[in-house]
Amino acid sequence: MPWTLKDCAAALKQSDLRHHHDEAERTIRLVFVTSRYRNLRGEHLAVVTMTTPVDGQLLRVSIERVTEAAAPPADTCLAACRFAAAMPLVGVEYDAEFDNLRLVVESLIEDSPPTPSQLHTMIGRLIEAAEIWSVVSSRSQGNDQRFQLDGGSEKAA
Repeated sequence: MPWTLKDCAAALKQSDLRHHHDEAERTIRLVFVTSRYRNLRGEHLAVVTMTTPVDGQLLRVSIERVTEAAAPPADTCLAACRFAAAMPLVGVEYDAEFDNLRLVVESLIEDSPPTPSQLHTMIGRLIEAAEIWSVVSSRSQGNDQRFQLDGGSEKAA
């Protein structure tokens, strides 16, 4: 049974999560206050974008431009890939054309629309990754603080 972003919007509304459904751009956006992660403007806010690249089959949740790619971008991408390997469900993508490093969670949902629980899990994992990413990002930009990931949380080593 095919589903659309309208189904996701209905599930978000059912969960009392405020969101903006932009039908023209085929996206849903949500804004979350964070404790450690800062967006490119320096605000403690994560803007989460939901899209369906393949309507009715794939749900993509992302935070675009999660950080500026430090020079050289390859070092930041390497740190991001190591980070993603330690964070189940979360991937990292770099778009060199737009200098865009993004965190991504994708899920195949074929038989029915995503449930509020599935959406909460995807969004929560992405926000958690952004919080931890702030430590990874500062490390890749020359901060000597060492850390290790332990079940989704950071610990100073």
